[in-house]
Amino acid sequence: MKQKEALRKEKKEPEIDLNGNVIVPRYDCVTSHTARRTGITNMYLSHKYTILQMMHVSGHKTQKTFMDYIKLSSEEIADEIAAMSKKENDMW
Repeated sequence: MKQKEALRKEKKEPEIDLNGNVIVPRYDCVTSHTARRTGITNMYLSHKYTILQMMHVSGHKTQKTFMDYIKLSSEEIADEIAAMSKKENDMW
């Protein structure tokens, strides 16, 4: 609703899909929080930092909230599991 109101103030009509939903370009949906979350997720996926180091950067006090904060796709989770399995097999 805020987007529709903002567009009306600018005397622009919002672009609407067949269901009546306002179509918003992706770049308009990115906030500083989105960038922060993406940065922390990319740090996690780089495997260069410990979780404690990343928690310090992100300001999280518990590992649970930190793990809830990072966003991983199903493919990324599968890659993590495969990498962990490979490490175990390399040890034996």
